[in-house]
Amino acid sequence: MRKTRNLFIYSLLAICLLAGCKGSDERHDDGDITIERFEQMLFGTPADKLKDALTDFKTKFNSPLLNIYPDDKVYMSQLADFMADSTVRDIYRITDRRYHSLNWLEKELTAALNKAKALDDRIDYRWFATFVSGDFDYNQRIIAPSTSKSVLIHLDQYALGGMEKYSYFGLPMYIVELSDSIYLASDIMAEIARQFIEMPDEQDVTMLDLMVSEGKVLYFLDQVMPKKEDRLKIRYSEEQMEWMKANESNVWAFFIQNNLLYEKDYSRYHNFVDEAPKTNAFKDSAPRTTHYIGWQIVRRYMANSKCTMKELFANNDSQAILAASKYKP
Repeated sequence: MRKTRNLFIYSLLAICLLAGCKGSDERHDDGDITIERFEQMLFGTPADKLKDALTDFKTKFNSPLLNIYPDDKVYMSQLADFMADSTVRDIYRITDRRYHSLNWLEKELTAALNKAKALDDRIDYRWFATFVSGDFDYNQRIIAPSTSKSVLIHLDQYALGGMEKYSYFGLPMYIVELSDSIYLASDIMAEIARQFIEMPDEQDVTMLDLMVSEGKVLYFLDQVMPKKEDRLKIRYSEEQMEWMKANESNVWAFFIQNNLLYEKDYSRYHNFVDEAPKTNAFKDSAPRTTHYIGWQIVRRYMANSKCTMKELFANNDSQAILAASKYKP
């Protein structure tokens, strides 16, 4: 079944990334973005009308990115198998119960995107769509390539907390706990920001580069979601946030003492960057300690430099940013 699901996902990605998906009856205020609900349209379409519905999509959104073949019997058979899979249908029901309406998310994203475009006019996203796949890849929960002007939301990855009967598909609890609607809007805006941040060549990337890059993302969230709690932006529990605040200087000292700032060997510092329940170098710690410290560096840099968001995103000299920030926790 995984092969069939993947075939469907790739088709769905192509449809939604180019054009979005029509079919939601939610009400919106004038000017609000619309998040199109592809999964609701798909699972709400009778089998005898599915071919026509897919043909309609292909006709309306004629593009080489539309990897969809309503006249291909093999393709349609595999799609039918996907839709008939009892686990997939149950995952859809669980997800739809939690997220039947996304009006609240549309309003939050509309406000954030209006602020973002005022800060950097390249941030011009026009189409938003959700889908349900039954496959769980944490790193693919939000897809937002800048060239597509589109955002695709892997919505079932934000409903994992309701999937106890599947033992959360073997995912660790720290990932399940991050699968929550309170992080959804900021996760989307964070992924959008990452599309515009310039990085050094891959072979030259240091821990400091990654630290400052994620600091830029979090500073961006400060500007476009000013009322959101800091711990939600960085996806910390209250306890993790308190630990990080109390131990910021200790973590920084550890980085300096172990010569990690300019380290290019990812294996030496991944534990300070990767998603995890904690950072192994410290007892009862918060994860992603580099993100938090990068955030404080960028905040101080921006207070000192007064540069624009676009200029901040374009500056990939993390050493210069650190020096100008005068960061000393």
